[in-house]
Amino acid sequence: MIINRIANRNIKFNAEDYVLNSIYYLHNSFLFNKYLLTKPSNKPQLADIHTIGEMSATKSKLLNLFKKYPNLTPAVFVWEYSSSKSIEINADDVYPSASIIKIPIAFELMRLIDYSSKTRKPIKLSDEREFSELFRTSGSGILKKTPANVYYSIDYLAKIMISESDNSATNMILYEIGGMLGFNRAMRNMGLKVTSMGAWLPDLEGYNKITAKEISTILYNIDNPRYINPKHKRILRDYLLSTKNTHLLKEKLPQNAMILHKTGDIGTMLGDSGIVYTDNGKKYIVTILVKRPYNDYSAKTLIQEASLIIYNDIKGLF
Repeated sequence: MIINRIANRNIKFNAEDYVLNSIYYLHNSFLFNKYLLTKPSNKPQLADIHTIGEMSATKSKLLNLFKKYPNLTPAVFVWEYSSSKSIEINADDVYPSASIIKIPIAFELMRLIDYSSKTRKPIKLSDEREFSELFRTSGSGILKKTPANVYYSIDYLAKIMISESDNSATNMILYEIGGMLGFNRAMRNMGLKVTSMGAWLPDLEGYNKITAKEISTILYNIDNPRYINPKHKRILRDYLLSTKNTHLLKEKLPQNAMILHKTGDIGTMLGDSGIVYTDNGKKYIVTILVKRPYNDYSAKTLIQEASLIIYNDIKGLF
């Protein structure tokens, strides 16, 4: 067919589609109406969380707790700052992200604010963007109930993306950082293998993916000055501190325990990820994700009980 063009004048053959057919599902960029598989940049990747030993007694308590919930599949990652000890249970398994994906979206926004002037048009938190019907979506948030054609600062949109888990604001911020393809490319450049987006918010089907360890690694790198300068680190911490849903990791902890976190809730997955400060000065990262039968309420109880076990054991270290 390729050689005998005269006999096959009316047959169109695209050699590129034939040779590169996998590019339609193996790509990390889209430019000039073409899918591309590009090599990650040589920018420094996220710092790994280095662990020294395991909190084995706490892990055993968690595994015994999970036996009470045979219909649930939890994933846990915990890392304590002073001892560098950790707990990993299914920590590298792939889970739907639900709204926890808003943590890496906010992280990438802050990174671009710090470095966009070197590579692209600068972004500032004070910049304003128009809320149009294009971004109005269902699910959690307050923006969906407000009039269109109103301008909001990027700072406000990013804050309610976390505090209110606002899906409409999230889509506006996602658009600002390059959409799903820009987000996925950034995650690969950071060295994350799983964290990715396959759908705009709300993602009720679970196309957006994370692991407990990768989300914890992003939280760990909030302190990494190669990615976020101290000023924007403080702003991101304030966003995470303002999360209004405190009914998972925070629910059973003492009132004076502080947590910077983001929850996620869809029918098949419930989770929470954050940095916890105990009332006696300890600090640790914890991510608990739970796959569940659709809307199984017991996942909430599991997260609350597991969080309390982790808190009490870490508080009693040394």
